[in-house]
Amino acid sequence: MWTIFGADIRSKGNIVLNVASSGIVVLLLEVGRTAHSRFGIPINLNEYSVCSIDAESDLANLIREAKLIIWDEAPMMNKLCYKTLDRSLRDIVRCDQIFGGKVVVLGGDFRQILLVITEGGRVATVLASINSSVLWNSCKVLKLTENLRLRKACNSMDAGALATFSKWLLNIGDGKINESDSGDVEIEIPDDLLINTSGNPIEAIVKDIYGEHFTRRTDPKFFSERAILSPKNDDVDKINQFMLTKLPGMQIK
Repeated sequence: MWTIFGADIRSKGNIVLNVASSGIVVLLLEVGRTAHSRFGIPINLNEYSVCSIDAESDLANLIREAKLIIWDEAPMMNKLCYKTLDRSLRDIVRCDQIFGGKVVVLGGDFRQILLVITEGGRVATVLASINSSVLWNSCKVLKLTENLRLRKACNSMDAGALATFSKWLLNIGDGKINESDSGDVEIEIPDDLLINTSGNPIEAIVKDIYGEHFTRRTDPKFFSERAILSPKNDDVDKINQFMLTKLPGMQIK
């Protein structure tokens, strides 16, 4: 989406600056940089921090000429990052408006990964988020309402199943399933999403995703269309090690 958006602006001869909150996300942006790298945002922030940008530098001139700034995965960053950028842009552009009058699009999903506060709990995370910033009241919130995955359905039955699954995910994200004041709830996973086994769970999930004869596969597309995701590196290592033991040949140390 950001690629198409930026291409449209650039086709009219304007400058677009693409930044993201992490290096991984930057790989998805055309000529992207991390926000810290592009704007010189300090690592250790406080209420009075400013970006390390010389007002007479080429970067400052580039920012003045930019028509649009796109910041992807915005919810992952501390609200002080945006306040720091706001303070610096007002000074660079010499305009006492939010972000120096520049159009800044902050993309992201609050249902995904938020920022990490050292030894901080739920309250500390919420208070450090962008929507707790004094700048938030100046932001116009736009929501994507069309589920593009439904377009990939082969028939009406698949479309109905995808619609049901999408609604279930949204209800989880919105906290509408087994609502609780404490924030901790039990969510029942539909049977069609579960891999039931009484034996080795790693073996079961590998078999379900890659089949019993994945070691004989030579088509790269087969593997590119499948993946096992895990929130813990330890589990990733265990899965990788299990799959490696199934591959033919001798291990070289």
